[in-house]
Amino acid sequence: MCHMCRSGLECFVLPYDVLVIGRPSCDLVFTGLPSWPNVGREIFAQSLTVSAGGAFNAVAALHRLGLESGLVGFVGSDSWSERCLDAIRSEGVPTDLLLALDRPLPSVSVCLTHAGDRGFVTYEPPAEDVRDAFIEHALDVVVRQCGGYLLCWLTDQLPAFAAAARARGMRVLVDCGWNETWLASEQIRALMPLADVVFANEPEASMITGEADPLLAVRRLGELAPFVVVKRGVAGSSAVVEGREYHAPTEPVEVVDATGAGDCFSAGFLYGWHRGLAVESCLRLGNICGGMSVAVPGGYAGAPTEAELLLRAQHCGISLVPAGA
Repeated sequence: MCHMCRSGLECFVLPYDVLVIGRPSCDLVFTGLPSWPNVGREIFAQSLTVSAGGAFNAVAALHRLGLESGLVGFVGSDSWSERCLDAIRSEGVPTDLLLALDRPLPSVSVCLTHAGDRGFVTYEPPAEDVRDAFIEHALDVVVRQCGGYLLCWLTDQLPAFAAAARARGMRVLVDCGWNETWLASEQIRALMPLADVVFANEPEASMITGEADPLLAVRRLGELAPFVVVKRGVAGSSAVVEGREYHAPTEPVEVVDATGAGDCFSAGFLYGWHRGLAVESCLRLGNICGGMSVAVPGGYAGAPTEAELLLRAQHCGISLVPAGA
């Protein structure tokens, strides 16, 4: 059932505040390692958690904060895809925007966590035909959806996604993602201004700008796009908006598993931005969400509900009054 939006184009009647483009994966998270693995030697983890991950981390975190989020991804007919679907449904997130294909398409990551950091081994079978079909599907969803926000990876598909989203009145947020060749390319720098907000973590910011010093990397990143946000782990977070810098420290937390912490940060930041809060308040809300997520194994398992976030924000003295009010 459709209606006509203000652009005069047909659109979905769906309650989505945020569309997230990306593939869900299945994460096997090993925590409590005594050391990093060495070749030819065996170590034992204290616990193992199996969780949906990938793009679903941000979707689940946003959903818990009361923002209706739709996952625009794809799944196959394999057991790993079924695990992802079960987790998505258990969080109460709709699956109607997923492209379901009748073929095995496993996406599996083994996450090893130790000393506050993590390493990944990921398997995704190469499937160029699926990639092309998914991009076509994602664009079809975006061109028929009105309002709200689009959150996606900063890839060479951004011009098409951004144009379609803006035609529907959406703001565009992108995450740089880790690919060393791509991060060091001129193309990523050229694409960044197409987004309303660019998210990066410290290593990504350093790789893009060539600056080893974190604060210099933040400033250089701010010269490439009008609104950038850098997730800095224990150092908190920073932003540069039209040349003006903002910095927000975070409270110390015991890191059990940092998988998905950046996604949960982005959800908290977007929650504040959606409410019209000042940039510093958005950063601090992002810090809270990211900090709460690392206390529990799994990318989104520790992500707070809206009530939990607001309670923590009140305790931390974060202003929840819209900027300019």
